[in-house]
Amino acid sequence: MTKTRKFRGFIALAASCTLLAATTGLVACADSPKSWDISMNSSSKVKAELVENGKNYTLKITGNGYMQYWESKSEVPWHDSASKITKIEIADGVSAVGSYAFYGAKVDSVVLPESIEDVGVSVVSEGVPLLAYTDEIYYKDDYSVYLYHEEKPESYDRFWQQDQSRGDIFDDGDDLTLGDGNFWHFNGDNAEIWKKAKILFIGNSFTYRNGVVEFSSGVPGIFDNIAEDLGYVVETYSITGPGWYLKNHAKATDACGKQVDKLLNACSNFDYIVLQEQSLNPIQNYNDFLSGVKAMQEKIESTQDHAQIYLYETWGSPYSANELNTTIPEMEKRLREAYTRAGKECSLPVSYVGKAFTESYEVDPSIYLWASDNRHQGYTGAYLSACVHAGTILGLDVRDTTFKGEAKFSAPNLPDDTYEWLRSVAYSVVFENDGNEIDSSEKPTRDYSLEVAVWGRWITETQFTSLFDGFKSYCAQNGLDSQKIHYTYYTGATTTDPYYYISSFTSAVVGTGDTDIVFPCATNLTTQDGTQITQAEIEQLHVTLNGKTDRCIAKLTNTELSTAFFTYCLSDAGKSILDPTHGM
Repeated sequence: MTKTRKFRGFIALAASCTLLAATTGLVACADSPKSWDISMNSSSKVKAELVENGKNYTLKITGNGYMQYWESKSEVPWHDSASKITKIEIADGVSAVGSYAFYGAKVDSVVLPESIEDVGVSVVSEGVPLLAYTDEIYYKDDYSVYLYHEEKPESYDRFWQQDQSRGDIFDDGDDLTLGDGNFWHFNGDNAEIWKKAKILFIGNSFTYRNGVVEFSSGVPGIFDNIAEDLGYVVETYSITGPGWYLKNHAKATDACGKQVDKLLNACSNFDYIVLQEQSLNPIQNYNDFLSGVKAMQEKIESTQDHAQIYLYETWGSPYSANELNTTIPEMEKRLREAYTRAGKECSLPVSYVGKAFTESYEVDPSIYLWASDNRHQGYTGAYLSACVHAGTILGLDVRDTTFKGEAKFSAPNLPDDTYEWLRSVAYSVVFENDGNEIDSSEKPTRDYSLEVAVWGRWITETQFTSLFDGFKSYCAQNGLDSQKIHYTYYTGATTTDPYYYISSFTSAVVGTGDTDIVFPCATNLTTQDGTQITQAEIEQLHVTLNGKTDRCIAKLTNTELSTAFFTYCLSDAGKSILDPTHGM
């Protein structure tokens, strides 16, 4: 591993503390700084010092050798101040991090110096990653660990097109792990995790064309370059065939389906997979389209560990609108309705590329988005499509990209104001239009007797909606007011989504002060004023979800409705929804 930065003195990691409000009323400690000898034995000399950092603290660990290993977080000398620690500095020379040392600290991550050999249990709260220089550290617990990689990690993009590519999308024996792994680097003086994504596009010419040459990286290649220009490490794949349907991609005997099977069975760690249907099928044969989506969803979910599937809504076009005896916007509206409907039926998000085409066309038709056939995407359309995907899937503000096109695929020299327009339209569709993105800040004013906060990475919204509808029926049957219950669903699909980690989700929704049920909860609950809630102050319900045990739901208020919610979750009806295998 090449290192371009030597480690001297302290490594400082400035961490945001977004969950603490400006009005927390934190008071500086009168006898600060506090310091402790935390040496494990006489051969070690390790000191901890808590230093004021505005209204918060910096925890500095200095010296040589091993620090103490505590039996619980309450034994750590600075535990009572943990929620106010927003910066941790560990000096080179310290050999080990003791158990529970930084548990509860409000940091984004912790850098381990090169001298660290051993890390105890629960040294950080759930979801806080450790940034290391070497993979030779012994960890006594299951942590999210990133290794130092100052240069951008390598990746290998593969674009396979049925009528142009020779051979398979990869050869047997190829290393498909080149882009795998978790890495961090220095951005200036700050430690920063390399943001990564492994993505697969599956579709047809509406995916593979770039509007200039017949065979290119197409929309996926433009997407890849925009994402990397904005700081991501992206490994991008595409499997496409001219005129292909999703139902064909789902068949192992199909020319494209064979490649889909080969790739999905070889790589189980795709982060995102984008599905694009034949351009007219969603509005001419919706059931056939839906069947294709479901077949692909089943194939993906059976092979992938965590891939989020997106549906790629295509556009209205002059040629096809004329065939259908309608207008371009009306054709796209019908496509949008079909993709939205399929997304809801399959609990899949939609990348609304077609809507962006319509918005651009209706405001400025002089920027022509289609190729010379008046149907496929021209380069402007391919670029707009890639921008919508980058915003929708990775949460990127594409207005900041400077990427314009790949010379090797004959990208044209468009005017700068054209690129600015396309980026602004994509941004508007992804982040400003109703129906595409749900702004969690627009949560309705509370007028409910029961508020449930749901973390989407734990349960799909469709499954939870089924549970919630069952609970409402239970309330009606037992004389409880079912109109006074409400839930807010947080997807947590990517690191750019609110509350990607369960710890940040839990702390945020508890911190609002108006949540009754946290579904699920982490162990480090935080109130709005920054103080910790101990497990003794909440009631936990352990349930089995989709075959997984020890899932915890927290009841923060002891009301008739919150108690009823717990009761329903433990009923046979509730259990059968949370775990479809219940009773089998």
